[in-house]
Amino acid sequence: MTLPIQVLSPLDGRYQAVVSPLGEYLSEAGLNRARVTVEVEWLIYLTNHSMFGTSPLSADNVSALRALVTDFGQAEIDELARLEATTRHDVKAVEYLVRAKLSELGLDHIAELTHFACTSEDINNLSYALIVRDATKNIWLPALQAVIARLRELSVQYRDEAMLAKTHGQPATPTTMGKELAVFVYRLERIQKQVEGSEYLGKFSGATGTFSAHLAAEPEANWPKISEEFVTSLGLTWNPLTTQIESHDWQAELYTRISHANRVIHNLATDIWTYISMGYFRQIPQAGATGSSTMPHKINPIRFEN
Repeated sequence: MTLPIQVLSPLDGRYQAVVSPLGEYLSEAGLNRARVTVEVEWLIYLTNHSMFGTSPLSADNVSALRALVTDFGQAEIDELARLEATTRHDVKAVEYLVRAKLSELGLDHIAELTHFACTSEDINNLSYALIVRDATKNIWLPALQAVIARLRELSVQYRDEAMLAKTHGQPATPTTMGKELAVFVYRLERIQKQVEGSEYLGKFSGATGTFSAHLAAEPEANWPKISEEFVTSLGLTWNPLTTQIESHDWQAELYTRISHANRVIHNLATDIWTYISMGYFRQIPQAGATGSSTMPHKINPIRFEN
């Protein structure tokens, strides 16, 4: 018997309810919306600067183009899927979606500026930077801040709750539960500040990072300056020197910091497990919950108390 359609990852299965807010940004639809953002804003930038014989668009046309982003929904998702079935190219499908909007607005005369001098990486690297930035700032950081706030609250609540510390597994000097939790508050706050200070870099310099097509089209323009202005207008940090691709060092830095935070929280979990095993905390059973196959049902924990 064939199974019903199944998700491939626990992130879309048992943990879907926890991670679903990230789908607003990190899903394929979120990425495509960001790609539309970059394509639309590049068109607006070019026309605002009257490049290639154009003139600034009317406020109504600018609003209508940006509505392709703000109103991005199921209709656009479906249309991009239809276009990509023919193009076999996700970025090209986005370009065609934007061109169709231009035609709808009677702006066919600037259609050829859509995706002007861009390699797919120009669109993609900026789009990834946008969605990772927004997911980090709007979803991940608030979740981390909530963890820190709760730990700070508990550290104050239990600041006078004495407990015997151990070193090398042996009894050592006294401490308090509040102090031990405050250790994690301090560690996580340092990482929070590092993540908050992260840069999100973007390049916009053509097929090999040399502005070749740009210079061929308009030799007199200051393309590095234009590139910097456009990238920073998106709220990103300009990367002036790249190959075809943005080097992604900022991603390695950010993901290392996020991994570090996860590791600190894992340390907290193992410490709490140790306190339970030493009898400092008592596990509180939940009806119907089971743990290990060899763990008696009656001591399976979900919460703890001291």
